[in-house]
Amino acid sequence: MKIFLWIFGIVVLLLIIAGVVVGYLYMQLQNPKQKDLNVKYTMADYDNAVKTKAKVEIPVPGNLYLGSTFTTEGSQKIDQTFSDAEVSAIQNYSNEANGPIKNVQIHFTGNNGAEASFQTNFKYEGKEINYPIYVKGTVSQTGPKSFSVKTSQLKAGNLTVPSFITQKAETEFTNYVNSILSNISSLNVEKVEINNGSVRFVGTIPTKATGVAPLAL
Repeated sequence: MKIFLWIFGIVVLLLIIAGVVVGYLYMQLQNPKQKDLNVKYTMADYDNAVKTKAKVEIPVPGNLYLGSTFTTEGSQKIDQTFSDAEVSAIQNYSNEANGPIKNVQIHFTGNNGAEASFQTNFKYEGKEINYPIYVKGTVSQTGPKSFSVKTSQLKAGNLTVPSFITQKAETEFTNYVNSILSNISSLNVEKVEINNGSVRFVGTIPTKATGVAPLAL
């Protein structure tokens, strides 16, 4: 469900900054393994978060991957807490079929902090790019439809991404994400509270989110 990709999964958006320097990272990789954050989940966690807690209708979950086109309908107020497993499940099952990331694990560490691990899956200059990413940082709410992020560590496989590259990517991607949030008419974030192992969201969200299926190649 797209709204949760941008709200409850906001920390995972830090991960996409790796795409800004994909050419540089690709040359440095040496077949490393993905970091295990020990976050386990199933489709039941996705259903509990989206259908039971958020009560958002998602016609086709796989059409709401990161970077997809989507529309929203309705408006509702919620105050719910979502676990590491539930947020990880939302990201993983939304991106499983068509998205640029796989095997997502997100762990909230409290005090606005979180870490995430995932596997990339996309093409670059005609090549299939698959490598593990680990990111750690903080997320701060700056308005009813905006957030800021600060990355303390970003690794692509065994390579630590230089801070000057990370900082530039943070600014560009945060601007992009906030522009998406600003166009969701029913969204009103009152509070996002990151605790150890969970995130609490208070605010208004849509009652339905519909993604546009990707074009067949």
